[in-house]
Amino acid sequence: MRGLLKLLSSKASRSAAANALPGTALSALGGLVMGGPKAAVAYGAGDFLLNYPLIRAARKVSPGKTGTLSYINKKGQTVTAPHYQPSALETAANLGGTLGSAVAVDAVTGGSLMPTPTVISQQQQLMEQMEQRAVVNRLQVPQAVAPGTQFQMQGLESTFLRDYVKPQGYVNQLMPEYADALAAMQNPFG
Repeated sequence: MRGLLKLLSSKASRSAAANALPGTALSALGGLVMGGPKAAVAYGAGDFLLNYPLIRAARKVSPGKTGTLSYINKKGQTVTAPHYQPSALETAANLGGTLGSAVAVDAVTGGSLMPTPTVISQQQQLMEQMEQRAVVNRLQVPQAVAPGTQFQMQGLESTFLRDYVKPQGYVNQLMPEYADALAAMQNPFG
C-alpha cells in the first residue's frame, strides 16, 4: 500500500491516474449492470490496473501537449486554466486498455462474474406452457396445437356447438319447432 501511495505521489502519476479514472468508472458501471457488485469491483480494478501503466508508458514514448485554455466565465471575465491534450498514442492506449481489461478480467476469473444466459427453444417453451395450462385447467388429455403456436388443432370443433345442437329438454317443451329448425340448420339440403 505504501508503495502505491509513493508511486501516485508525483504529479505525472496523479495525472495519468486521473486520465485512467473515466474508463475505470465506465468499466465498473458496466460490471455492476451486467454482473452485480463483485463484477463492478473486478472490472473497475482490472481497468485501472491495466490502463494506468499503459498511459504512463504512452506518455514516456509520446508525451501530450500542455498549454493554457482561455475562456470567458459567466461574469464576462477572461479566465485561463492549464490544459493537457493527450497524444494519439496515449488516447489509443487508454481506449485499448479499457477494452482489453474486460477480456483480461474474464480470463483471470474464468468468466464466472457474468451470469450465463439460459437458452430455451420455442418447442421447450411451448411444452412448458402446455403443461402449465393442463395443470391449471385440470386437463386429462394433452392438447394438440399447431406447430410453433398455441392454437388448438383438435377439440374445438367437437365441443363448439355441443350444447346448441342437443339443447336441454325444457327448450323443446317451450318451443316444439326448435328441434325442426336445428335439424334444418344441420342439413340444409334436406
